[in-house]
Amino acid sequence: MTPEVPSAAVHHQASEDQQSYRWPVVSKSQAGVLISVIAGVAACTCIALQAPGQVSMDTSVQLYEASIGQSISYNPPFMSALMRWLGGGSVATSLLVLINAVLLYGSFALTAVSVGNMGQDQGRDHLPYWRIILAIVIVLNPIIFLYAGIVWKDVLFASLLTSGCALTLAASTGGIYKRYACALGAIAVLAAGMITRQQGIFMVPCILLAVIVALWPSNSRNQKFYVIAGVIAAFLVSVTVLQKRVDAAIKPPVKVATSVGFRNLMIFDLAGMVSDSDRQASDYAFPISPEQLTAIRQIYTPERVDTLDRTPFTQAWVGRLPNSELSDAWWAMLKQNPGAYAEHRLSAFGKLIGLYGLEGTLPIHIGVEGNPSYLKQVGIGEGRDQRSQLIYDIAVQYFTWPIYRHFFWLGALVLAVVIGVYARLPRRLLLISALIAAATALMYASYLPTAIAADFRYLFGAIPLVMMLFMVLLMGGRITYWKR
Repeated sequence: MTPEVPSAAVHHQASEDQQSYRWPVVSKSQAGVLISVIAGVAACTCIALQAPGQVSMDTSVQLYEASIGQSISYNPPFMSALMRWLGGGSVATSLLVLINAVLLYGSFALTAVSVGNMGQDQGRDHLPYWRIILAIVIVLNPIIFLYAGIVWKDVLFASLLTSGCALTLAASTGGIYKRYACALGAIAVLAAGMITRQQGIFMVPCILLAVIVALWPSNSRNQKFYVIAGVIAAFLVSVTVLQKRVDAAIKPPVKVATSVGFRNLMIFDLAGMVSDSDRQASDYAFPISPEQLTAIRQIYTPERVDTLDRTPFTQAWVGRLPNSELSDAWWAMLKQNPGAYAEHRLSAFGKLIGLYGLEGTLPIHIGVEGNPSYLKQVGIGEGRDQRSQLIYDIAVQYFTWPIYRHFFWLGALVLAVVIGVYARLPRRLLLISALIAAATALMYASYLPTAIAADFRYLFGAIPLVMMLFMVLLMGGRITYWKR
């Protein structure tokens, strides 16, 4: 149990806080309530304007999969299964908008309250108004509002991981039953996140370590063992149960998705290497005709692999190769052209993080578009309405803002880490924040060798995690300020 702080000590600390801040102060409990109310209003507004959700081609495929109970794409089947459980069609898409909005905005509110409670436990119950204003600005980030209504697995993945992190923070403070309940909730949503998107494989373990840190006992060695074993066991059971439910709802595809993904990646890399190299056709380690070389150099762009399908020369060069031969060709070309490979990879990553502008990054999606027969099967009509047009009009206002560039959020992550070193966070909170930052950094790093398209949504999951880190710094940091 946390030792009770004498009221005199609390009063003395509050006086010190008020003297050290230039701005008027507010209690952390009041700040938590205010931020929660604003987050709740933002979530309700998002649901009202965006339900039943914005539907794209990928969404239409997954809606169809939910309808027939069979995977026909290379998407992880969890979201298709979830939409099947939610009733399918527009009912499922509406509920997914609700889930995304509640999880994302609820996470920010829970973070503010939880970190504020940690400060109260340590006798530090005041914050300057400017911190609260910045925290509110973070909560009202328009990117979250715009994307919470798009029915994409990328958004669902972000919602699950963000809520897992918020529940982990909540599990680090309060009574024992509340802490374990929050930890179990975090484990459940992290298990779902693990099978929602491929990046979950390496991001979720980092956050799972944060759950262990949140529950870490101070003394007993036996208790420490039980915490580690209990968290790992609960997670493995959760993943196993969820995966079995998914397999029962959605039958797997005929082809292995990872195999197709690696094929596309290797073809993209091969095209990038021949495009970024000055070699003649006859000089390459893997044979290519002058006609094929010319065609691929004309059509290749680091923006996305799809453009290579516009010429039959790509298919004639490497498209028909078996996986083993394609892998051998990729390795031979990489050893021969490491500089061209590095240039291609950096260009693709630079395009993804917005170094070259928004063109080709699909910064927003509105309305209902997709495979007409699939949409007809699930009872959803194509088109746009007044609300979706309003969403687009709002999005356009921010296209030139830094918040619509992933390099801004990557830089913000680095800044959060630097500030965190000097913010004098409580040790437990510091370790949890460091693990969340590590998971976020891994998401960015994973795309350096694997990016095959520059869609803005691919890195959307990092944005709310970076926002959460700044919420932690604002609500829990103790950097010394100049006195008046």
